[in-house]
Amino acid sequence: MSHLLPSAASWFPGHMATFTKQLPALLAQTHVVLEVRDVRLPLTSINPTLEAALQKWRKGREASGGGVCERIVVYSKRDLISGGEEALRDALSRHFDHRTHFNSNGSPKDIHDLQSTLVSIAKENAEVAPALNVLVVGMPNMGKSTLLNSLRWAGTNNATKAMRTSALPGLTQKTSERLKLCLDPPIYAVDSPGVMVPFLGRGNEGRERAFKLALIAGLKDSLYDDEALSAYLLYKLNRLNPSHPAYLSLYPPSVPQTPTDSVEELLDILSHRLNARLKGGEPDIKRTAKWFLKWWREGGATKAPMSHGWGFDFNFRVRKPQSLEEFDPEASVEYVVDENGHEVLQEGSLEEKMEREINRYVTEVLATGENTKGFGTSVTKERQIERAEKRRVREERRQRKRSDSRR
Repeated sequence: MSHLLPSAASWFPGHMATFTKQLPALLAQTHVVLEVRDVRLPLTSINPTLEAALQKWRKGREASGGGVCERIVVYSKRDLISGGEEALRDALSRHFDHRTHFNSNGSPKDIHDLQSTLVSIAKENAEVAPALNVLVVGMPNMGKSTLLNSLRWAGTNNATKAMRTSALPGLTQKTSERLKLCLDPPIYAVDSPGVMVPFLGRGNEGRERAFKLALIAGLKDSLYDDEALSAYLLYKLNRLNPSHPAYLSLYPPSVPQTPTDSVEELLDILSHRLNARLKGGEPDIKRTAKWFLKWWREGGATKAPMSHGWGFDFNFRVRKPQSLEEFDPEASVEYVVDENGHEVLQEGSLEEKMEREINRYVTEVLATGENTKGFGTSVTKERQIERAEKRRVREERRQRKRSDSRR
């Protein structure tokens, strides 16, 4: 499927570049960094640019003799997955030295747990930091502003929204004023614009990275049309559960519960369910595709019966359950999907498999800086590379012909 995807689109407007330049100065005044990621894409929602800057911040703080330097990664939208958080937490701990927190939209308990963590850090460091300064960072549309509003409500009993929120990326375009999150001990936070990497990359890795972020509405919506995103979503749902993909729960009773690889067939079936018709009786494909994406973004796939995959960043599926009662998201991983889409039997716990995938991501993406799979390479640069490669091949052919003619 990935070879059929268009080249990764670039979306790095000026306010993102401005914030990237301001980040070192902001970190110099920061005690705690809250980085917000989307739990549905636990690896893709890591921004390598931010990761490098935060690692440099921590090393610099340690070299200068200490001071408060804490990092908490908040995985938002916990309510949109089917479990497995503790396995992910343990797997991440083997590669990263940050604290990990999971947050569900509308869960007071999750917010109070995070608030308690911030309060504990503030009390433990009251002598060196009379007021704790928190900086909130992350990619676009990860839920940073929503999280800040919730923390402010929990710490000050002020239900007034201090930060504007939107379902579309790019609303916050500059750092906010200091926002009080807690009265005693005093905790203040600064919100920041969501920052994308300048270029999502070339090749299959870059293409898939872009489509994943577009699926969770992390990219500007005009970059990809809804039908293309629906085709990619169909492909991923089929890989997670080939025998009974989650979208079958959307089929009308009159339609056989049979998986399909055709997005045209799927959208036609769903258009009948929605009664989405254009003049003349033709199915309204655009409206149906938009509805299909909205269904997934709001957690529809997690409510479907026998959905036994875990996320779009991990190329494996947990053990196939024989019944709903038998389904366990923490069960052993038996089926691993290789690069060619073939299932390979492989034993191991969910945590062990996640750890292997995280290790691959760390070594191939984060540890290499501008990695060989495409980060930092624009579409224009990609085309220049392709043209240069074609010129090189043509030149080699000419040289071989000349050599042959001389013989």
